[in-house]
Amino acid sequence: MALAGKEATIADVVSIAVECIDCGRNRWWKPAELKRHGVRPETPLAALSGRLICKACRADGLPGAAVSIQAAFIDDRQRALAEARMLNGREPEQSRRA
Repeated sequence: MALAGKEATIADVVSIAVECIDCGRNRWWKPAELKRHGVRPETPLAALSGRLICKACRADGLPGAAVSIQAAFIDDRQRALAEARMLNGREPEQSRRA
């Protein structure tokens, strides 16, 4: 996650939801999939809306630039718990007491 007072970047997210406001098309992308749009790990999330367009709207002759972006963040504790659940089928002992 981004530090307080620091702008969130692509490196801080697990995935990005991009939804077209005009047609409603929705797609989840991993940060690595955004490289073809010139997005790098240090790219601020606020800069994404200017770089991404809706292909379906573009194909219909519309601008396709009205997109809504939502980022899914994950912190280290959540990642560790998810890995433990996957490996053991349950949460680690410490997290149940917390």
